[in-house]
Amino acid sequence: MAEISWEKPSVKDKKTVAALFLYQYGVKPEDVGLEDYDISRSRKTGRIRYLGVDGRIYATIRATDGFIVPLRPLAARLAGESEYRVAVSSEAAEYVGRGRTVFARHVVSAGNVIRPGDEVAVTDVEGKIVAVGKALLPGRDMPTIMRGKAVKTRHGFLQ
Repeated sequence: MAEISWEKPSVKDKKTVAALFLYQYGVKPEDVGLEDYDISRSRKTGRIRYLGVDGRIYATIRATDGFIVPLRPLAARLAGESEYRVAVSSEAAEYVGRGRTVFARHVVSAGNVIRPGDEVAVTDVEGKIVAVGKALLPGRDMPTIMRGKAVKTRHGFLQ
């Protein structure tokens, strides 16, 4: 992977990132500890591609729809601040943490605001983050549905 070049965001960039956080998670970047962040732009389009702190990537801005895809540092902060988290049983957490899909039968609880397609943090029953992924079911239905996939895991953190 090529070296990422970081820059300080302009006022317009900060407004864009703040609007994304508010729309997607209902929180401001400052609420999850991103007071002083840097951005990296796509060389071809000039759009914001990465959010980072001290040269470490915290999130990717998905090119297809402009949504924030949090990586572990940001996902851990979002799991504590928002309802965009899914708790799974202890047995399932081990496998999900290695990148496996979350099945609905293993979901213990989920935020009621989660919609299919949302980026969510997956935690074990103690609240320790084990993965991030894309919700495939509404949050209110995840604990009650006993069949099918609930979250497509994007990054497992127990590998």
